[in-house]
Amino acid sequence: MESGAIAALFALAALLFFFHLGSYGLWEPDEGRYAEIPREMLASGDFILPHLNYVTYVEKPPLLYWLTALSFRLVGQNELGARMVPALSALFGVLATYLFALRAFDRRRAILAGAILATSPLYAALAQVLTTDMLLAALMTIAFFSFFLAWRDGGRWRWVFYCAMGLGVLTKGPIGVVLPIIAALVFLWWQGQLRTGTKKLKPASGLLLTVAIAAPWFIAVAIRMPDFVWFYLVGEHFRRFFQATYSHGEPIYFYIPVLLAGLFPWSLAGLLTGRRGSSDPARSFCLITASVTLVFFSLASSKLIPYILPALPPIALLIADSILSLSPAGEIPPKAHADGIRRLRFVGLFAGVIGVGTLAVAMLGRGIGGQYLTLGRPALIAIGTILIAGGILTAGLFSRRRLEAALLSLTLTSAAALIAGSYGRLAVEPMRSYAQLSRSVAVQAPDAVLICYHRYIQALPFYTRRRVILVGSRSELGFGAAHSPDAGDYFFASDADLVRLWNRPIKSVLFIDQPDLDRLRPVLGDIRVIASEHKKRAVVKADGEVGRPLAGGSSPTPETVP
Repeated sequence: MESGAIAALFALAALLFFFHLGSYGLWEPDEGRYAEIPREMLASGDFILPHLNYVTYVEKPPLLYWLTALSFRLVGQNELGARMVPALSALFGVLATYLFALRAFDRRRAILAGAILATSPLYAALAQVLTTDMLLAALMTIAFFSFFLAWRDGGRWRWVFYCAMGLGVLTKGPIGVVLPIIAALVFLWWQGQLRTGTKKLKPASGLLLTVAIAAPWFIAVAIRMPDFVWFYLVGEHFRRFFQATYSHGEPIYFYIPVLLAGLFPWSLAGLLTGRRGSSDPARSFCLITASVTLVFFSLASSKLIPYILPALPPIALLIADSILSLSPAGEIPPKAHADGIRRLRFVGLFAGVIGVGTLAVAMLGRGIGGQYLTLGRPALIAIGTILIAGGILTAGLFSRRRLEAALLSLTLTSAAALIAGSYGRLAVEPMRSYAQLSRSVAVQAPDAVLICYHRYIQALPFYTRRRVILVGSRSELGFGAAHSPDAGDYFFASDADLVRLWNRPIKSVLFIDQPDLDRLRPVLGDIRVIASEHKKRAVVKADGEVGRPLAGGSSPTPETVP
């Protein structure tokens, strides 16, 4: 019976993480960026210095790029190959959580913790998004849990701890070692073993292993680019952590609602069971690890939703432990625990309320959400219906103190809602991806020069296999452009530059937003739209006609030419 439950857990996790994985285009901006870099690695054969749009891009270390390049070799240079690494990383995160809970708690908690993690909306959604965050979260999960096992059991686990940190540094930099070490030191201090526990981990030889894994790439890049260290450590880490104006500033409480929503409905179950649970060191460790992660990222000035992913596995374990403490042996619990289990019926009832609200928005809120709501309405109706039906069933089972059946119902309800939500992701693809636009241009203008005006389309080089000229802000390509000997041929700033490029007697495709196209059309001459997606247009000169020059090099007046 238990082996069947384990197989069902991982089958469910695989279904959630791989369903529709390659069925929709790369979303802007992150997925296009993180797919193009490994594609250029394969094209150039340079696996040391990452490039984006054929200029140096060293904002992130290379482990994700290396693994994605390997995935491209095995699966193909497509969306499935691009997203294979985060999906597998998410699956490894569930596996690591299960195995740790199996050793530190028991099998029931291991299965439930894995189910909670796999069916949490934030975790399941980001399992299908190509960024560094899920890979980092999986490595941090391994580092966290292997540290505890090394502290408790000794042996090989400490080497797993140091290896995971080294790979974490190769994924996203110093955070890969800073966060696990802070969590480890706080736990050892809490246990009154700061000195003895540290000695047990053999930090000198262990950290040497971490450095041996992570340092060679940084040294190799620093040799080729002497200013890399200053740019990477100061600009991409210290400034990002301490300066709210640098990037993604949010209030200090930002991650509280993110966790509540990202773990729903399990977060509500955790709140309703309160502090109930075991009192052994494993639970204390999970609580400390989750708290350290939350506090660390909350104190950082730069905040993005995926940053908090490493906190989810220990929180999933805490919730599982709290819930199952209501029924220690797995049977219908005694009356002493009846109130606690019946209280959990509010999880099902609240899921039903969320379902009613979702249906109301989908069917009545035509003025809310714009085109996103229009495109995603069928998926929202399905999600609302699932939450209502599953919520009612779950509430009834909790009311009857059928804890195991209620948890199964809640797991399947969450999974079904997530699968329905994946159809919404397919539906809103034109709002978040320029895949179809890029593919269309690749077919219709296979030899044309590509020009992006004011906004660099991250996925354009991936789908067209060509370098893009950018007119406007260089943004994240600034550092690489400053080190590129041919930057003057591919990076321009003004409308006058655009007109000069457009007037060249070569075939060009201009990617431009509709409002900008309306404004610039008088000086572009006769044009023809060959592809469009959302507000973006791909235009060429009609019948090969050359556009008209911009008088005096100044910006054109806002005028629309029919």
